[in-house]
This record gives sequence, structure tokens and C-alpha cells, in this order.
Amino acid sequence: MSKSLAKQRNLIFILVMGILLFLQIGCLLYYGSKKAGFHEDELYTYYSTNKTAGLSVTDRQWMEKEALRNDFVVLSGEKFRYDVVKQMQSWDVHPPVYYYIFHTACSLFPDIFSKWLGIGVNLIAYIITYLLLAYGVYTTVTIRWQGEDEKRKGRALAFLTCLAWGLCPAVISGVMFIRMYQWLTLFVLLCMDLHLRVMKRQDFKIKSFFLPLGITVFLGFLTQYYYIIFHFFLGAGFCFYLLKNKKIRQLCAYVAACAAGLGLAILYYPASLSHIFRGYRGTEAVSEFSNASNTWDRLKFFGGLFDEYVMNGTLSWWLLLICLLTVTVWSWKKRKGERWKIVNESTGLLLFAGAGYFFIVSKTALILGETSNRYQLPVYGIFLLLLLYGILSLTEVIFSWVFSWSGRHKENNKSVVYWAVIAGSIVILLMNGLALKNEKVFFLYEEEKEIMEYVKAHKNEPVVIFYNEASDDHVWWLSDELMNYDKFYFASQGNQEQITDKTILESSRLLVYVADYENKEDSLKKLLDANKHLTTYEVIAQKGLWTLYEMQ
Repeated sequence: MSKSLAKQRNLIFILVMGILLFLQIGCLLYYGSKKAGFHEDELYTYYSTNKTAGLSVTDRQWMEKEALRNDFVVLSGEKFRYDVVKQMQSWDVHPPVYYYIFHTACSLFPDIFSKWLGIGVNLIAYIITYLLLAYGVYTTVTIRWQGEDEKRKGRALAFLTCLAWGLCPAVISGVMFIRMYQWLTLFVLLCMDLHLRVMKRQDFKIKSFFLPLGITVFLGFLTQYYYIIFHFFLGAGFCFYLLKNKKIRQLCAYVAACAAGLGLAILYYPASLSHIFRGYRGTEAVSEFSNASNTWDRLKFFGGLFDEYVMNGTLSWWLLLICLLTVTVWSWKKRKGERWKIVNESTGLLLFAGAGYFFIVSKTALILGETSNRYQLPVYGIFLLLLLYGILSLTEVIFSWVFSWSGRHKENNKSVVYWAVIAGSIVILLMNGLALKNEKVFFLYEEEKEIMEYVKAHKNEPVVIFYNEASDDHVWWLSDELMNYDKFYFASQGNQEQITDKTILESSRLLVYVADYENKEDSLKKLLDANKHLTTYEVIAQKGLWTLYEMQ
């Protein structure tokens, strides 16, 4: 084939992938516009990245909204304070790289609290991840042979995988969730691509492989500690590959590069060791991992999440199809006395790494319902790649027999790939379309839109917050609402003394947030007794562990 024709096909492929990316970005912006509230962890992202004075609850005192808001935005004189960001994360259980990125975005738009800052940061990671996934899929297919048939198959599989990945509810939800998991996915796929690229090119050089590898380990580990789980399994499989091919010198250099990246990360951020081995999340993870009795239940739970939020409940049908195709091809090959491998080096490596990550994370991650998808998000693209690659490869073998019988063997690959793209696109669009129609995208909190409208309409009203002393930090779960009021008054539920504040006692209308504990009605009755202008109250909204009342 001429170079001009090959270049033309590559340009068409790039154009098609660009159009797909553009449409998926439009879909993400649509769901971003629907996001009306925040998960408590998202609010902590803003706070731990942009803290000014630190939040504290003081019983029987007012707080101005500026005092609260200033801890969730970057003030004009506090831009690019990466030392504070690092210190804040060292006090918690997370590494700092994602928070550096987020703080940079907030520093570029000071004094602004907006969901779009968090979504925008994730959207950047999504675009890069999309490109990394497409490259990884194409490389997986063309890693051994680079003829036109393999390139055509690689382009088709890259399109189908990115189509399925980018429009599934779990991935859309990952972009909506203002945390580090979309960036973790980026570094996991970057790690995958580096290994696939060097397996394809056999280019074991410092600048092209070992240096980027070390940097990826450094940044991936300091983005989310789960990165090291994926790299462990991928690295173990890659070391076996190097040993098998007697590349001892490259093996030693590989181990050194990984160790250097990890070692420098620990030296830069020593708190990582205490987070992993002594922090509350680290000890919880070790406890869950050592409990063998929960293994099946946890695997079933996380497998169910992948089935529902990525495959829309069709995973069993896809696996059944692969099994039927595999048995058909294996039986035919056996009859003809031909040897046949179900997986090759690249797909075997990805299967080992993805399965290892899925198992360890399933054993150690928090069980938080649908939101636990975040922990497995980095390998969802790899699983889709393996599923689609298996079906396309097996179908190609079967159709090769049909075409050989009809005397059109040379047309096999082109025809199979052409129809696979059409059929696959229809199935994937139908599958994801039904999932999106069933509102399986989470982290939107659309129900809070009406609450925020109510809050903004009553922003000048006096606000009282009855909090529980045992969990006063739960007050900040209301931060996106509270920063709309002019000021708000804190009152401990455990304090039995009557409120004597003049503003509250003389108001004919009060908005009251009460922590959902057994004595919450008592707090309301005390207000009615103290303020003779108030006679009744009604529930306006419920949010998490809080109930908002209007008293008049």
C-alpha cells in the first residue's frame, strides 16, 4: 500500500476519534450542568486544597459567610501555596499531586467557588486518558504484527473501546466526582502504555522508557496509593516477560527505574508510609484484606458494579458469547491439529495486571454503594479492551473459515472489521443509552437544586445550626449551602441552656438545620419556648445527616 493511502487512512482515523472525543466532552458538559450538589469528600477537596484559617465550630456563636467561604477558595494573596497543600494532605491519608493540580486551577481563578473548577480539572484528565486508552488499544493489537490488517483492526478496536468507555455511567460519574480518581486512571493507563510501547518497539532506552517510567511511578504513587497495586502486577508480569526473553540487563534497569521512582516519592512525601501502614485507611485495608471470609462477597459486589454501571447488566451475555466463540475456535483448531493461544503476551499482561488490581482493591476498598466505582475506575477501560479484543479476534478467526470456503479469504479482515465496527457501535450505543436513560450517573445530586434555590431566596434570614458535639465536623457537609447565607449561628445539641441571642429570639422566621439524632425535636421545642414569635415549624429538606426546618 502506498504511503499516501496509509497517511490518508490515519488522518481519517484521527478525525473520527476527534469527533468521538468532541461528542463525549459535550456529554460530560451536559451532565456537569446538571450537577447541583456535592459529596462531602468533594467539599473536603476544596477545603484541604484552599484552606486559609481553618474551620472550627464554637457553641453559641455566629459565623459570617466570608469566614467559611475563604476556606474553600483561593484568596488573591494566597495563590500557589503548594507547601500548605502538602501539609494539609500529610495530616489526612492522601498523597498531594492531585491537590497540587486542583490548587493550581483554583489559583488561576481566585475568589471563585464553582463546581466547574473541579469538573474542569477532571475533564483535562479525561481527555488525556481517552488518548492514552486509544493508543494502548491500538498498540495491543499491533504489538506483534504491523500489517494493514492489524492496523485496521487496531483502529476499529480503539474506536469501539473508547466509545464504550467514554459513554458508560461509571466513567461519566468519575468526571463528575471532584476527587483524584480520574487522575489515578490517567497514570494507570500511562503506565500501561509505556509497557506496551516498549514491548512493541523493543526500545529500552533511558529517555524513551526508563526515565518516563520512573516519573510515572513518582506521580502515580503521589496521586493515589492504589496506583502501586496496578504497577505491582503489571511490573511482575513485565519482569516475567523480560526473563522469558532473556533480557537480564533490561530487567535490572527496569527494577532500578521503578525503585528510584517509588523511593523518590517516599523521600519527597514521607507521610505516605504512615498513611499506608498506620493511618486509619491503611489499617482498615489490612484488616479487610486479611479477612478471607469476605472475599466472595466483596468480589461479587465490585463485579456487580462493573456489570451495572459499565455493562448495563449485560456482562454475563458478553462472557457467554466469548465462551461460545472460544469453544468453537478451540474445537476447530483441535480437529485440524493446530496450536492456538487464547491470549498473547500483551493481552495476557493486561489481564494479569487488571485482574490483580481488581482483586486487591475489591478486598481493601471501602464499601460505599454505587460510589465505590471510583476505586475500580482505572481498570474499567482495560476490561472493555479485553472483552472487545476477545470477541473481535475470535469472530475474525471464525469468519476466516467462512471466507476461505467461499474463496474470498483475502477479503476476510476488511469485511469482518467493517461489520464489527457497525454492529459493535450499535450494541454499545444501545447499551450505554439505556444506562444513561435509567439515570445511572451519580455524584450529580440533582435533588439539591431546589434546596439551593430555596437557600438563595432566604439568604438574609437568620440561620441556626444545631450540631452534635461528637461529630461537629459534619457541619461542613453543609458548606455549599451555608456560604450562601449572610451568617449562621452554631448551637450544640448537648448544651441544655436556653439560647439567649437577641437576633434569634426576636426573629419572626428562622431557618434551622438540625443534625439527625434522637433529640433533634427537643432542640426545636426549645426554640419555640424561647422565641414567642415562633409557633410552628415544617421540614424543608433533608440532606445527608441533616434536616432543614423553617420556623415561623
